[in-house]
Formats: sequence, C-alpha cells, structure tokens
Amino acid sequence: MAGKKHAYIDAEKMYENEDFDIVYIATPHHLHKSMIKQAFEKGKHVHCEKPVAHSIEDAREIYNLDKKYKDLKLGFNYMHRYDHKCYRLASAIQNNHLGEVYYANCNIFFSRDETYFEKGPWRAKKELAGGGTLITQGSHTIDIMLWALGEPTSVIGKVDNVRFKNIEVEDLGFGIVEFANGSYAQINNSLFVKPPMSIFKIRTEIQIFGKKGRGYYKGVWPVSSLKWKGVKKFKIKKNTKGISHMGRSEKAFGDWVLYDKPYFNTVEESSKALRLISALYKSSETGKKELVEKL
Repeated sequence: MAGKKHAYIDAEKMYENEDFDIVYIATPHHLHKSMIKQAFEKGKHVHCEKPVAHSIEDAREIYNLDKKYKDLKLGFNYMHRYDHKCYRLASAIQNNHLGEVYYANCNIFFSRDETYFEKGPWRAKKELAGGGTLITQGSHTIDIMLWALGEPTSVIGKVDNVRFKNIEVEDLGFGIVEFANGSYAQINNSLFVKPPMSIFKIRTEIQIFGKKGRGYYKGVWPVSSLKWKGVKKFKIKKNTKGISHMGRSEKAFGDWVLYDKPYFNTVEESSKALRLISALYKSSETGKKELVEKL
C-alpha cells in the first residue's frame, strides 16, 4: 500500500525510519505478545487482529503490558461488534428486551479446503495458532454471544479433526456453556462445510431465547440480518457511522486514540472469547466440565 520505499521485513528498521502513531498487527497469533510489547516500547498505540493471543498466559502478559503503558491504547479487531445487527442484538439483551434469557445457539459454518493450510502453515500448528477453527474462525461469533450474555462460568467441550487429518488443531468444535446469570449456550463450529452456505463461504448464526421472545442473527456482513419474534418494538441508536463493520471498527479505534471515546474491543473484553475457548479445549482433553479462567 505504501510502496517499496516504506515496506520492511524488519520491524525494528520500520520504527527507526518511519514516523507514525498507531501499529496495526496482523500476524500469526503467537507473535502478538512480542509485537505488542515492541510497539509499546516504541511509544505506539496498537490495534491488533484477533485473537488477543494464542494462550491465556500470553493474554495475561498483554493485559499487564496494557496496564503498564497507561498512555497508550490497545484494542483488538473483533469487528463484528461494529456490525449494526450484532450491536443491536447485544444491546437488546443487555437492556432486557427479551427479559430473562434462557439459552442461546451459536453456529459457525466455514468452508475451507487444503489450500487454507498450505498458504498459511502456521494455522495448522497448535504452538503457533493456539487452536483451530474455534479460535481462528469461531471466536468472532463467540465474542458477540459473550457480549450479549455476559460472564461465562463453566463449559463442556469437544474438538476433533474429522476432515483435515494432517493438522494439529481442530476442524470441528462443540461446546455447552453455563453463564453467571443462569443461562446456557450451545456452540457448533466447523471448518469444512460443503457446499458453502453462502457466496462468502461463511455463515454464522446466533439464536437467543428469552422469556419475552427470541432473536435470530444471521451473518456475516454485508448480508447480515436480525429478526425478532414475540418482542415489542424498541429503538437502539446506531453507535458508529461508516459503510462496513471493519471500517467502523477502525474509525472507532481512531476516535479512542484521538478523543478518548470508548472502544468496544479492549484487552479485557477481547480476552473473554479466548478464556472461553481455552476452557473448551481443556474440557475436550479431560472429558470433564471445566471452569472458565479469569484473566
């Protein structure tokens, strides 16, 4: 984008030669911690791709770095929070428009083939990615579910490789989640759906069932939709302007840096999905219900 003159394979040289305010990190998951630390040491704000890290241990270190460098902003691009439909879904639940929430279904259907791992071999390695489809694809939708329903307490999980046999991470993941408010959620996430459920080779769904009615989100942007049944009409003001959820997330991060306007995707908020998914992985290994660790 900036041309060869401003392109680097050594980040240290980039910091020495260029004058800028914000670093955007879009690298394999295991590099997030070290690159965030490097950027902070150079006095830069950081906008980082999801997930926060490939492990809870790294996420905790990143959280401590965020507290250490109080004058610098650190956000993560869980951009679905800036999809107007996702924002409306979460806000409606938070504002009790469904009444008491009983349970939710969270379905994530991706369509990938072998080239996905051939082009990015790190994605197949547990040590580098931290996991498979739950952490890489599913965490976007899981983040919205958690945003709506609140703090998870315990999980039962199962992950496996049913199509891609030569990778270290899962291509199929399931979970049953218990929340502090007494509600439940089911997670169903796969990587290999054929034929794809949409032209974007992605389909996500969140169905939430409450005392007053139910809500059904289907995504992803630009064809996302949200429908309500049994719920009285209500108004929720859009939180940001812009064409796409990606663009709105970027603008919101900039507004956080420039004007200290709150940004949805802080390290605390964005770590919730990682905490839950880590508990699902542990449960799959132990065969038992596992508690969701705190940050």
